[in-house]
Amino acid sequence: MKPSKKNKVRIIAFGALVVILGVIGYILYPKESKQPEYIFDNSHHIPLADVEAALTPLPIAHYDVKPKDGQAISSPDDPNPQELLYNGKLINSRNTLKYFKYLEYLFKAAPDMADHFEKVRAYLFAHFSPSDAQLLFDTYQNYLKCEMSLTTEFKNLSAMTSAEEAIALLEQIQASRRAQLGAELADTIFGADVKAKEYALRRAEIVNNKDLNGSEKEMMIRQLNQDMWGEDAQAVEKRPEPYNRYSEKLDIYQKDLDALNPTDRQSKVQEFREEFFPPEVVEKMDAIDKQMADEKAAEKQYHEEADAITGNPDLTDEEKNQQINNLQNKTFGDQADEFRRREAIEKGRKAFIKEHEGMKNQTNNNAE
Repeated sequence: MKPSKKNKVRIIAFGALVVILGVIGYILYPKESKQPEYIFDNSHHIPLADVEAALTPLPIAHYDVKPKDGQAISSPDDPNPQELLYNGKLINSRNTLKYFKYLEYLFKAAPDMADHFEKVRAYLFAHFSPSDAQLLFDTYQNYLKCEMSLTTEFKNLSAMTSAEEAIALLEQIQASRRAQLGAELADTIFGADVKAKEYALRRAEIVNNKDLNGSEKEMMIRQLNQDMWGEDAQAVEKRPEPYNRYSEKLDIYQKDLDALNPTDRQSKVQEFREEFFPPEVVEKMDAIDKQMADEKAAEKQYHEEADAITGNPDLTDEEKNQQINNLQNKTFGDQADEFRRREAIEKGRKAFIKEHEGMKNQTNNNAE
């Protein structure tokens, strides 16, 4: 039995109602947010102190001196290598990676891998107990072979175009290390370094998102800090220098600042400055802003007057050049010669570009 025309209308209306309710339900119903899969979140127990220590250079003299004939550089001022490494245990997250990179550097002039390893072995056995030296040497060999294999496996790094791709690559690299060295050893040696890079990439991804306003970004950064650092979440926020924190704040609120009029924008920037700097620094920054604004206004006024002189049909070329030169002296004072040099460089650059584009167009026309 076919539905009547009236029933058809009711069926269509009911179907439309279901669709509308479905859309409203999808919008209003709290959806489960997708959590990022971290390489190292706060459950991996790599505290901020370990990361900071891992990023601190080894206190070794002559680190920047080139070794000769594959021999190690030593100095009476160099600390005992044992003192550089121990942090509760010999292989640790704070110092082992730095020390292994130092061993690479010390004997980088060795003619081949076998000779390099032999020199490293002799060096370690000269400075550590036999058991510690053997453990370090065995671990170092596995570390270096692993890193060399990664150089081959992940050689096309230039293809990355986003923080998301960089994080994915970092995850692949650490997964490969875990497969070669074992998860515990790979995470002990590389964990602090990888976590620092992962955090920097994830934070930069949020900060540079042009579609989010400042409050949204700050909420996401707080969540990121909690996810990755746990009890160190507040400490990690205060780690950068004040100027870096101020610069990042401007980037975080870029969308909000762009929507404000000049007066309100300057007021907001002033608020950020007072958040990070003492009054005397804020005062100096304000003075620099005023100087730059005055210079910009003076240059704008100069170009307007120079254009009027250039466009005056009653003046000869010589008179125009003389009046423009006088205007430059009047506007820029003892900086007039520097301004003229900049102007000459800029004119030369524009002439070069114009000439280059003309040659390019001529070549294209000839090819056609």
